[in-house]
Amino acid sequence: MNWDVPSVVSRSLTFEISSTGQLVVSSSLSRTPQTMELDALPVLLSFASGATPREALSRLQQEWEIDENGFAEVFQAMSRQELLRPTGAEGERAALPEMAFGAIRTHFSMLKDPLRVLSYRSAIERHARGKTVVEIGCGTGILSLFAARAGARRVIAIEESGIAGLAARMFAANGGAGVIDLRVANSRDVELDEPADLIIHEILGVDPFEENLLPVLDDARRRLLKPGGRLLPYRLEVCCIGVEWKEPLADTDRTMDEARELPGLYGLDFAPLLESLAASARSAPSRTWIGGQARFEPRILSEESRFLDLDFRSDALDLGGWSAQAPRRIVRSVTLGAAVRFFRAHLDEQIQLTTSPLAPPTCWGWDVRLFSRRVDVAPGTELALAIGLDHQSGMQNLRIDLA
Repeated sequence: MNWDVPSVVSRSLTFEISSTGQLVVSSSLSRTPQTMELDALPVLLSFASGATPREALSRLQQEWEIDENGFAEVFQAMSRQELLRPTGAEGERAALPEMAFGAIRTHFSMLKDPLRVLSYRSAIERHARGKTVVEIGCGTGILSLFAARAGARRVIAIEESGIAGLAARMFAANGGAGVIDLRVANSRDVELDEPADLIIHEILGVDPFEENLLPVLDDARRRLLKPGGRLLPYRLEVCCIGVEWKEPLADTDRTMDEARELPGLYGLDFAPLLESLAASARSAPSRTWIGGQARFEPRILSEESRFLDLDFRSDALDLGGWSAQAPRRIVRSVTLGAAVRFFRAHLDEQIQLTTSPLAPPTCWGWDVRLFSRRVDVAPGTELALAIGLDHQSGMQNLRIDLA
């Protein structure tokens, strides 16, 4: 290792305490979160404002008994996971992750969705000409190429995973190398010499928040976008609709039936156990994914309920601890067991993409949230949904269940 190349803590880090009491840290959705020993935390903090390994070790040794070889081992492990990143061009990058969004098949499934790709192209062609454009999470680079071909003055394509190598080859093969500047990093670690007129982003998951959309855009809006600049998409509606679901709800029904046999087996009152099992089921609704179908097959039972409408240009994007209740009116008489959560992404004022079960299918498919219990409902009934935004393993996730 080079002791004189400065490094700094990545802005993209997320920390949490695991159920076993360990500190877990992640720098990317494409990397597996890693446990960190508490005695390694001072090493990480010593690079908070940027330092060379030699400088950081010297400062630490003023307060701690730290062996040089042990320090070097911890530093190199943190660098491999990109918890630390070099601040100068002379620094060596860690091996880029090839899993998740670094995998070519992940991106190929997106490219096979012309509704998604051509909607973005139409919006980009309207807004990129003569502009400085930033794309966050460029993947294979196709949207950055659309911006370059639409006449963008300059395009900064940002990608943190191993797919960046393919993006570079795509830019060279399609005449974009002179216009497109590829930055291999997390967007929160990128510094620009001039803010962008337009930021393009497609970091929407099946659950629209699971790719950390909100913290990424909050940072990009503050640091990377000109005042009055445009975000594409600029608005996101998040909705759900009740559906019939005939399959078992995560074996909850069978578990409860088995528990009811215990009094006959042991001659004891198991009411407290039954109550605890029921509460456990209510606290952990599950989900399933439907994709590769020409249409959504489960029967729709309720009206649509919109529970979030975010304008990325002006609304607060820090939704930590956010929760809500959304009413939903039933339109068919049946047993309700699940809801489909979907979004409408407004690329601009004319074009929107949606994952609604009533719209043509997209590469996102449909995200079905199975409730912790089933309820018999009649037309006209209004039910309340309990909705919240959770943080787990460095990701944000929507939680939906019957209130």
